[in-house]
Amino acid sequence: MLRAVKNRLRGLAPPALFLAITWYFAWNSVHGHSGLEAQRVQRAELVKAQADFAAVDAQRAAWETRIADLSGQSIAPDMLDDQARQVLNLADPRDLVVNLSTSPRAQ
Repeated sequence: MLRAVKNRLRGLAPPALFLAITWYFAWNSVHGHSGLEAQRVQRAELVKAQADFAAVDAQRAAWETRIADLSGQSIAPDMLDDQARQVLNLADPRDLVVNLSTSPRAQ
């Protein structure tokens, strides 16, 4: 009787061992460091990083365009001076300034 039990256990040991190994690799393929869940998280991080990169790249391109517009080669110096005075709210001493009133009494 004991011999029959030992023979049955010997017969069940290899399939149980292979089943345990299969379960281990299957679990790691889903939940492990490089598993399906980790890949889903990495894809989400990649999409966010690509969106951040696109936003920063667009901002860099806008700054490059503004800088190129301010160089003396792409814009006339008098137009550059005019834009600078408008932004700084300054007038050239040689400019003629006329104040226009918006009230109806000024007419």
